[in-house]
Amino acid sequence: MGLLLNVDYSDPLVRARALRALRASGVKSVGIEEAAEAYYVHYRSPIFGGRASSPVWERFLTTYVKSHYYRAVAGVCRLNHKASLEAAARLLRAFESYLKSLENYGRAWFGRGAREAWAEAMRQIRRHMGDPADVAELHRVFKKLGEILGRGRSGDPAALALSVATDPRRVRLARVLARALELAPRMGLLFDGRGRPGFIEWERAYGSLSRIGRAALYAKALSVGAPLLFLHKAAWAEIPVYRARGGGDKGVYLLIDKSGSMYGAVKGVEKIAVAAAYAIAALRRFKNVVVRFFDAEVYEPISDVEKLVDVLTRVVASGGTDITKAVEVATEDAKSRRLEGYTLAVVTDGEDDKLNPVVLKEARAVFKEVWFVLIGDSKPPPYVRVARLFLGEDRPGVNAVEGPPRAV
Repeated sequence: MGLLLNVDYSDPLVRARALRALRASGVKSVGIEEAAEAYYVHYRSPIFGGRASSPVWERFLTTYVKSHYYRAVAGVCRLNHKASLEAAARLLRAFESYLKSLENYGRAWFGRGAREAWAEAMRQIRRHMGDPADVAELHRVFKKLGEILGRGRSGDPAALALSVATDPRRVRLARVLARALELAPRMGLLFDGRGRPGFIEWERAYGSLSRIGRAALYAKALSVGAPLLFLHKAAWAEIPVYRARGGGDKGVYLLIDKSGSMYGAVKGVEKIAVAAAYAIAALRRFKNVVVRFFDAEVYEPISDVEKLVDVLTRVVASGGTDITKAVEVATEDAKSRRLEGYTLAVVTDGEDDKLNPVVLKEARAVFKEVWFVLIGDSKPPPYVRVARLFLGEDRPGVNAVEGPPRAV
């Protein structure tokens, strides 16, 4: 019959979802009925009143549903298949771990044994579901991150929150994103046109007489040959002018350092948070962006929130930094994908004194521009164009270009 009155256990969709939950959890001690209940207590508001196949499962599930863990998790899972599947798999793992632990209590169901048994049940739930406060906070951060990035990069913040919340180390690293989200909207980019004059491109637009200094040749000819028409167009803001456009509009290839040194702080802010904010701002502002993190290795390109979170929260920061390898991989990637007109920017704290100038020369032949965006006060690498990130609270972003830029 089943424990939930608002679930049709014979429905093919219910059985299919239960089987997926079983496969995702990898447990061997429960059946399809329990898996269906583990899924649907999260997917919809449960209505109890049926008969469970196992009294132990019934007590475990009702204990969970009455807990603050359930209130936090269910709040982000309602009518969300992916998140409900993730929560169901974790709940089934917690139950199997609980069954194994019952052997330590001799399956006692009265007195002290019963109290210890159900205290153990809550410990297993916490172990597999994560702290409720972390689930709620991570969901908020990931949802906001998805809203900022947009363009199909949002992912599933609820499922991400559940997958991260069980590891305290990952929770700490994921909180870097919260700080990055605070900085990103105010993050000025090198590609906004801040840099040397040759870095700025121009596009044709229309303006008023006040912009005559940037007037197109056609407008200047009008001012000489047909002054009345020129004044008319000026009055109606129809003068063709050239408007500055960031050189990164055609494409930006970002290499973001996530080595161990990047988890140190500058002016109270983790350097990795500043770098992540820079990546978020670029992903939000430009259509053609490739973002890759590196330390001693170079990770896969970031295309959505899930991959961004995966790199920052699942890969342990190593102590090494290999900028040469990162630039070499980016150069080969740009060649194979024919990324013409892209600008390469390496965001780092500069903690690598083994930069190979030959590799930089090869990158300069492939990319339109090669820039190093430095965080902190480290000495810049030789033979590169350098900009420093400004870490002030009022206007974080590219503060200054160290120049004049030297040819690679």
